[in-house]
Amino acid sequence: MDNSISGGSYRDVIQAGHVTVRQCVSGEVRAPRVPLMAPAAPGRLVDRLPVRAALDRIADARGERAPAKVVVVTGPPGIGKTGAVLYWASLRGADFPGGVLYADMSPRGALEPADTRAVLESFVGALGTPRAEMPADEAALAAYYRHLTAHEPCLVLLDGVVTAAQVGPLLPGHPGGMVVVTSRLLLGGLRGALPSSEPEYVRLAGLDDESCRELFLHTAGLSSPAELSAHGQELLRTVVPAFAGLPAAARMAGARAADPLEGGVEEFARRLLALPTFQEALTVSDDPHTYSLRPVFEDSYAALEPAAAAVFRGLGLNPTSEFADGLVDELAGGADAGARVRRTLLGGNLLERPAPGRCRMNGLLHEYAGTLARADADEAGVVAGRVTDWYLRRAAAAEVLVSSRWRLSRIFHEHALLEGVFATETEALDALEPDRENAAALTALEFARGHDHTVCALAESLRGFFFRRKHHTLWVEVCELAVRAAERVVRGGSGEAPGRAGSAGGPGGSGGGAAPVGAPGRDGAGGGAVGVPRGAAPVCDAGLLLARCHYELAFALFDQGGAESVERARHQYGLALRQARAAGHARTESTALEGLGQVALEQGHPQDALDHFRQALRALGELPHPRGRALLEYHMGRAASAAHLHEEAAASLLGARRRFAALPEPDRYNEARALTRYAQARLAADRADEAVAPLDEAIALFQGRGAPKEEADARLTRGDAWSACGDEQRAREDWRAALATYRRLGSVGAAGARERLGGEG
Repeated sequence: MDNSISGGSYRDVIQAGHVTVRQCVSGEVRAPRVPLMAPAAPGRLVDRLPVRAALDRIADARGERAPAKVVVVTGPPGIGKTGAVLYWASLRGADFPGGVLYADMSPRGALEPADTRAVLESFVGALGTPRAEMPADEAALAAYYRHLTAHEPCLVLLDGVVTAAQVGPLLPGHPGGMVVVTSRLLLGGLRGALPSSEPEYVRLAGLDDESCRELFLHTAGLSSPAELSAHGQELLRTVVPAFAGLPAAARMAGARAADPLEGGVEEFARRLLALPTFQEALTVSDDPHTYSLRPVFEDSYAALEPAAAAVFRGLGLNPTSEFADGLVDELAGGADAGARVRRTLLGGNLLERPAPGRCRMNGLLHEYAGTLARADADEAGVVAGRVTDWYLRRAAAAEVLVSSRWRLSRIFHEHALLEGVFATETEALDALEPDRENAAALTALEFARGHDHTVCALAESLRGFFFRRKHHTLWVEVCELAVRAAERVVRGGSGEAPGRAGSAGGPGGSGGGAAPVGAPGRDGAGGGAVGVPRGAAPVCDAGLLLARCHYELAFALFDQGGAESVERARHQYGLALRQARAAGHARTESTALEGLGQVALEQGHPQDALDHFRQALRALGELPHPRGRALLEYHMGRAASAAHLHEEAAASLLGARRRFAALPEPDRYNEARALTRYAQARLAADRADEAVAPLDEAIALFQGRGAPKEEADARLTRGDAWSACGDEQRAREDWRAALATYRRLGSVGAAGARERLGGEG
């Protein structure tokens, strides 16, 4: 037999009946194929510069460690993790001479893990080994895979990883290799599962509105908004926020808009805005699974245990997509259960952390959760009641800490509900601050549901928070809804019976007490409010309820300030006075007269103001109302000062200060206000030397009480006193401090401070 070959130059010649070839270079095994397994990348990727920069940084640093580098790209369903990673891989794949390996790690469902052995077999096969020659044992197969990938760096894309255990066997052998994992889960356990590697995490955030618009228009076949009419551009600005930053939503909407049968972008946008939920616009009736957002969310929801699933649904009934940890605890049945549920939802990227103690849900996920909750009307009613009761309880607890004023709503007579919710005024106000939009939106929801007594209770309970933090726009909106709700009660059109923790209860009378109605819907130590039967108890006099709501709106408008708002306040105080007299409620009659006096004082009629305040005092008669008498004396002092009755003003304001301090629960806030007004009256009387010490006391009392504007007002006045005493250095220090606070609050008081500082700052 002749084994010679002629006709050319050859490196290796082998002749045999059966040959398995492994090319060796410098003693290392080289895979016979360079796989390129990644699916096609998206044709267009908007934004995503942060994730691309992070992946570039990690790729450029590979080789500095012994094991291959692992990076996890995580985020909620529909956020575009796969598209971003595939797009990046299409740009950087050439940097990996060993090839690009890809596997869908949850092909049967987003949270159903693929068999790791099957993935190993696909990788080893793509590297050139016939299936019949693969090791039978999984551990041996994993070792053989590392052997094949040890010669040159390769890029491994593991899409939709469900468990940390899926990743370890798929790490390539070359230290310059890189593994990019996408997952809906945080995969925090990956650090422990890969002791030889330190995975890095990149969380994918939602797109901004501009990027969503760009992606939507591109998918719809348009290059710019200019191709739309002016009306179409306005529709587009309205529609884009509904995508909630999800590229999947923008692409699906764009595809629907591009369909000739849909009538184009403008017609699609009009129909979308008319639908109850945005998800309905992203579902094609003849192919709902392939062409719908719902399946994207369903897999994540289906994987939740029952307790977490119930809380997830309940959070969909929260007015907005952001809320406090405490709401999760409430819906879960306690702090311990809430912590467990929160870990589950955060770990599954169904929630995210916008700030300590706060959770946020993607807008479309929030809509989806609400749709699930409302599918069971009975459950939705109970859970929505628990959400409302939780917000109402917190607002009422803060209101009690802020002021000892008389209130009508029944919740203020359920003392056990409000005890221990907050320890201090500042804690209460700080806790309500991030939920101010929730509170306003919840009031609108309760109004739409016809729960008129609850709307009125919310307006009354939120008064102290809105007053201290000066959120006038929201405050006025809430109070206007309360007036409309009370008007419905007067007409007998309320859809809510009063047996709720927030209902106004008991007939009001000159004694000023509102009798409790029913017990609050609370169970035991679990801490969850349950549904309370409605219609089980009488409601308070409807006219009195309306009087109180007119009063709350008048107070909010007056505090808002400005000629128009003050005039509207005068009208509302007048309506409150008429309703209070008809109801025979002396306390509210006095309060309305007090408000009319304040309006007269603001509008430059101090003598009229004094008359109103004196009428208010007479209206109280023999009613024991020490706080009301203290307030009236305070206001009479202000009016006397404005009328240049300086000594009468000083006596009234000091008397008011003593009355506030002598209350069963001393009212330090109003005590500080009385001292500030007294100092201003002394300045008006050219007695600046008598103004500084009271202002020192006032500033000390304001501190820690959530009243930054009032403290700034006191500092501004003290600066005036120092200036009148000839101490310009101290004056400017106080004026600068006041200016800094006014600026932080966005207050018009900043102009006065700047004027005193001669334009400085």
